[in-house]
Amino acid sequence: MFVWMENNELKVAFQREFVPEDAIEIDTLGLNPVPPLEVFIKIENGRIVLRNQDEILQKLKEAKLTELKNYVANLLEPTDYVVVRIAEAEINGDTETAEQLKQKYAKPLQEREAIRQWNEQTKQAIRNAKTLDELKQIEIRYG
Repeated sequence: MFVWMENNELKVAFQREFVPEDAIEIDTLGLNPVPPLEVFIKIENGRIVLRNQDEILQKLKEAKLTELKNYVANLLEPTDYVVVRIAEAEINGDTETAEQLKQKYAKPLQEREAIRQWNEQTKQAIRNAKTLDELKQIEIRYG
């Protein structure tokens, strides 16, 4: 799909032969799923306008960061109970139980730390991406 502005109107077409050279090609950006149209257009002074390439990159970075946040939350969720149990023991002043739980669940706790470190590295890579191609190369998959 291609989008462009013509006579202050947003135009959309599905075949290259019907669009001008400066049209933005949405579905071949290599992003899956295809981003919503709001990534490419905005309302400015009551008019629909196309975003420039920097604005599009920023919007796509925001979307990728949200995807990463949700992905990491899903990775951590199965072991959240471990953290809660340790925190409850510490809140109740039961340091012995807290230490026992830390030892018992050392492996999941280490994995959680590794996930958080990977998350921070991936966030930084997303923020540092200078082009759409760089951003597309960042895969959100742990391990």
